[in-house]
Amino acid sequence: MKRSSITKVWLSSCCALPLLGFAQKRPHIILIFTDQQNVNAMSAAGNPFLYTPNMDALADDGIRFTNAYCTSPVSGPSRASIVTGLMAREAGVEWNDNSKLSEGIQTVGELLSENGYRTVWAGKWHIPEIYPQRSKNEIKHLHGFELLPFWDAPNKHWLLGAETDPPLTNAVVSFLDGYDKREKPLFLAISYHNPHDICMYPRKVGWETMSDSLLNIRPFGKYKLPEPMGVHPDSLSYLPPLPGNFSKNVDEPEFIIDKRVKPNPYGDEVQLSSRFSGREWQAYLNSYYRLTELVDKEIGEVIEALKRNGMYENSLIIFTSDHGDGMAAHEWAAKLSFYEESVKVPLIMVLPEKWQRGAVNSGLVSLVDLVPTFCDYAGVSPKTNFAGMSLRRAVYPAEERWRDFVVAELADHLRDRTRKGRMIRTGRYKYAVYSSGERNEQLFDLMADPGETKNLAYSKEYREVLEKHRDLLGKWMKERSDNFKVVINEK
Repeated sequence: MKRSSITKVWLSSCCALPLLGFAQKRPHIILIFTDQQNVNAMSAAGNPFLYTPNMDALADDGIRFTNAYCTSPVSGPSRASIVTGLMAREAGVEWNDNSKLSEGIQTVGELLSENGYRTVWAGKWHIPEIYPQRSKNEIKHLHGFELLPFWDAPNKHWLLGAETDPPLTNAVVSFLDGYDKREKPLFLAISYHNPHDICMYPRKVGWETMSDSLLNIRPFGKYKLPEPMGVHPDSLSYLPPLPGNFSKNVDEPEFIIDKRVKPNPYGDEVQLSSRFSGREWQAYLNSYYRLTELVDKEIGEVIEALKRNGMYENSLIIFTSDHGDGMAAHEWAAKLSFYEESVKVPLIMVLPEKWQRGAVNSGLVSLVDLVPTFCDYAGVSPKTNFAGMSLRRAVYPAEERWRDFVVAELADHLRDRTRKGRMIRTGRYKYAVYSSGERNEQLFDLMADPGETKNLAYSKEYREVLEKHRDLLGKWMKERSDNFKVVINEK
């Protein structure tokens, strides 16, 4: 397979970057990620309606990327990219179904374990098994990873993070307390479930009118959410405000409108929430923030264990999420869209040399960059035709410039697998195109319109910009052998 020009640049430059005090021994690599966390659902991002001191502490010690994108706003596909460094389509996982990684594709677990690392996976997997530990086959190793056992509870609810996340933390902390760091460098991935429990909100509540008391009980099964940690309201009736881009766009593509109105068990949160009142959306946000605070507490215990065991100072730590959440913008819940709220993710990188503490980086980065980054720091040079590049190039000055755009994919329906989309984000603009329906293109000026409220794809003044982004996406698709069929349906 012919390598793309982007990949050639990465392969020729990653090993030449200066280490600037980076320890000669290879660092431990710790990947911590949540599920369905919006890029702004973190107090370090300036959000006053929640308090995430442990995520903030990582940001204080490292670099917070403000323009990080998932490769697909769906759990399984995004996770396939996280572990392979390939686009979800290339890895063979486009939907949350029984798709497995394509034959012959190596994960970061295999790449690093073959090169002297102990590689351990803890928590949610979702490619395709959500928790392989539940398998009757007693899986103990998977794609180059040891699976860390963390819970033996056959009668509990494995799909609620409030039940799975605390025992996961306990298992990780116990593992770190007993790890002999002199034996091998460690690659440890810790995959939490929350704030994904927000998916239960529209599924259990539906769209009935609710009183304040019902809003504040919050429909998450047997457990109760804690009081807000960061804002300390006088009463439980406190609810955060709706976002400025709350209203649906009047000229949305038919492809997106179909998600709102047509039954589809794949991402039913969008349809179930479509009749929410503004007050119900505020309750959705309130619960979402509390769930994020719950998982932040778990992350804090892991960081404390790393420090207690002398591993923090020689670790590359990356914190992120598999995709975002609509968070009421455009009256959208959950994921399955190219709107910024769903496709952007938090991303913090704490360097082993602990340089650039508290830095904020606005470069365009992608979760497809994670595996090249891990390999770079581990001193591993695989032959894989990665779709991404090492993030060290985005952090340290180099002769080659950082990338000009990122791309994301979408396949949003299990029963109609022709429904797909592609998105390209450049420095100022975002272009999206969908496989079917009227008005199937979107173009947003993210500098003038960060809330994506004005679709410029059908504006004569932006025709040149539109054509440029069509061409960029087309060239990238050709380089990556992407056979997505773009049929333009003019307005």
